[in-house]
Amino acid sequence: MPMDFPDMNSLKECAECHKFRQPNKNEAEADYRKVLADHVQPRDFIESCEIRNKVGWDKFTPRQNDDTLIRGLSR
Repeated sequence: MPMDFPDMNSLKECAECHKFRQPNKNEAEADYRKVLADHVQPRDFIESCEIRNKVGWDKFTPRQNDDTLIRGLSR
């Protein structure tokens, strides 16, 4: 099931589910999004891409699909 991660609150909830730390004080959303996605990637590659892209896989743009494919091939 595709999942959207549009904001910091959704990232915090995701982090809790994955037993990951909460954002540091003054940590930018983009920075936190990247480290959370990196943490999730070994467990759930698609969810990590959804975190990076802010939207579920069913809403990926053609460019995001290409980036996902490239990221998957380089694993």
